[in-house]
Amino acid sequence: MRTIARSSLLAFLVAVATIAAAQGGYRVISVTDGGTISGTIKWSGPVPRQLDFPVTKDPQICDPDGKKTTSLERLIVGPEGGVANTIVYLKNISAGKVMELPQQRRHLDQKQCHYIPHILLLPQNASLEMQSSDATLLTFHMDGAATFNMPFPFQ
Repeated sequence: MRTIARSSLLAFLVAVATIAAAQGGYRVISVTDGGTISGTIKWSGPVPRQLDFPVTKDPQICDPDGKKTTSLERLIVGPEGGVANTIVYLKNISAGKVMELPQQRRHLDQKQCHYIPHILLLPQNASLEMQSSDATLLTFHMDGAATFNMPFPFQ
């Protein structure tokens, strides 16, 4: 199960690093009549079968229902076809307003060996509050711009 937590965190960190790299030359300027983008991402066609991952560690925490497998949540499609955990962004934007997020949107928690929220966007150089609601010591691992394997203590 720790592999799921590592994989999920690695995907999260890669997404943050990718978006941060894309914003590398971004300048914050005063914007008086800025717009907004909103919408819904819809899936069309048959929904692929969810990938299940066997629970082999800490089943009392990672699998309290005793299913012996857990969904990797790679694709979540709602009853109306809406796709959860998607990111839409504009490319080649060099200047604009600051990305402001309230502190509660800069929080990552681990529950039943899954990261909540599954996708999290932060402004460049912002702080991230992390916690684990699971009563076990887990580690997260990253390879790429930096390589590390760190403990993720529980509260």
